[in-house]
Amino acid sequence: MHKALFDKDNGYYRTKNPIGKDSDFITSPEISQVFGELLAAYLLQIFSTQKGKISLVEMGAGRGVLFFDILGSIKKLAEKNNALAVDFLNRATFHIIEINEVLKKIQQDKLSPALLPRRARDDKEIEIKWHEKFEDFLQEADQIFFFSNELFDCFPIDQFVNTDIGWCERLIDCDSFVTKNFDPKIHQLIQELAGADAPFGAVFECSESAKFFMTQLSQALKINGGIAINFDYGYFKTEFANTFQAVKNHQKTDSLKTPGDIDLTAHVDFGALDKIAKNLGLNSSLITQREFLISLGIEERRKKLSNQDSAIDRLIAPDQMGELFKCHIIWKQ
Repeated sequence: MHKALFDKDNGYYRTKNPIGKDSDFITSPEISQVFGELLAAYLLQIFSTQKGKISLVEMGAGRGVLFFDILGSIKKLAEKNNALAVDFLNRATFHIIEINEVLKKIQQDKLSPALLPRRARDDKEIEIKWHEKFEDFLQEADQIFFFSNELFDCFPIDQFVNTDIGWCERLIDCDSFVTKNFDPKIHQLIQELAGADAPFGAVFECSESAKFFMTQLSQALKINGGIAINFDYGYFKTEFANTFQAVKNHQKTDSLKTPGDIDLTAHVDFGALDKIAKNLGLNSSLITQREFLISLGIEERRKKLSNQDSAIDRLIAPDQMGELFKCHIIWKQ
């Protein structure tokens, strides 16, 4: 999965533009600008309680739509002499972490200086810095304001199956899935992670790379201060389910047929990620995307927009993205 997605020369997330109506999938910011507007309002609300410089950073920014909408919303407020928005533009530096050169070019075109607000302080152009790795960003980060949308579902997973002889790892053999021979060490490890009450045939998914990055992000917040807001599809606590899937042209497809040319994902175990943040002493909130957007007034925003009904329904309806997608917020007090 890691090879298919992140190989430097042929990996799906390294070489393709997967986002949009004419590509493989579409994300919340692409569905409606209201998503970015409300996130901007939330970030300003958090910013109002902070002092000093901040580093606003998005990781895996897609086509740059969410970053553009957030800055655009803050720009409009600053142009109306909103003191908080003006202060935000003056005290913030702006960053994107992106490994995909195709998307990076799209982002740079979308976020060109001509389209961005100028700093109210000195009328200079806002500069956005691009980084390939989170570690590169940290070298110049102030207080961190981190956000992402559909980032964690991209991290590769391992799968384990509860068989009649215990937990065994699920692997790939050329063009089919197979179960590895029983290994007592693997059985014991998964037994501790999954618990002893898993039914026969249960599938347990684990992403070590997702947990590693959450540890890295949490440690950075602990040192630098700030907040991280992550949106993605997943579950509140560990579930026994096979959520691994492949998507091409907005349709599910055979995950083994054309690796490197299809999107491979799995649902995010937010319970496991939340535990990491809490164990490192951070505060956290884990709610549905529906709850987050409604709490910020998406229904009131709907009343002022004449052509957003279906888009807003898609974002918050329980049977669409509203409850499947979660909003995980972690912060240092």
